[in-house]
Amino acid sequence: MFASVRSLLGWKEEEPVIQSYPPVTIVGVRIPADGSPAHLLPLTTISDSSAPDSFLLHVPDLRSYWISEQAWRLRDIHRFDLQKDGRVPLSQHLQQTDDLKNLLRQPQRLSREQMLHLRQRHLLPQQRFFAQQHNHYHYCLGAYYVFYSFAVDDLPVNKFVPRWIEENNDAHIPHRYFGDVFIVKISPDEVGQDGRAAYEDVDPLFLDFLVDDAACSKTLIPLLHLREEQKMIGSLNIF
Repeated sequence: MFASVRSLLGWKEEEPVIQSYPPVTIVGVRIPADGSPAHLLPLTTISDSSAPDSFLLHVPDLRSYWISEQAWRLRDIHRFDLQKDGRVPLSQHLQQTDDLKNLLRQPQRLSREQMLHLRQRHLLPQQRFFAQQHNHYHYCLGAYYVFYSFAVDDLPVNKFVPRWIEENNDAHIPHRYFGDVFIVKISPDEVGQDGRAAYEDVDPLFLDFLVDDAACSKTLIPLLHLREEQKMIGSLNIF
């Protein structure tokens, strides 16, 4: 959300130059802005460093859906996790711990690009949900990123994103989406051996969560998430 406001005001993050990675095709979710049903579809990634998602190193190429180059440039993401309990997943805990250690031990050795990626990763809006029927939805558990555009002059407002996704626990105001909205899933390890985001296919049962808000409110219970690592990083005033 804050990244969106900064972009609209003309405040730009430093854009790192990242290497080009081979494209990967994954199965994600599309929530159309025209009100047609949400559905699974193949998405192919592209290396890009022009938005707050650059820490992933490669992202779904959504330019054909958002049409204009400006709509592609004015994009943002937020994250949500579906869990079987209230614990922080081990992989994410280890990632946060490792990042924090590197930051505290040798901040002067981190490049501006690395610092930017740390900021993007740890200040990203994030929600957590307890999935009550987690045995049935076992393959739906995990971390997801929501990709959306905020190009208000180029795309129609999307009024069909479920309320449990659009609510922003950080800013206490809902996200606003323009054009089609896309959801992709991250593998449990989150990062591959080459350092870029490791995606996995979204399970078809995930579409159950996009149909009925009332039913989802009984199935997905929001968890309060105290982001102590983020608060500590922000308090160091090194960005």
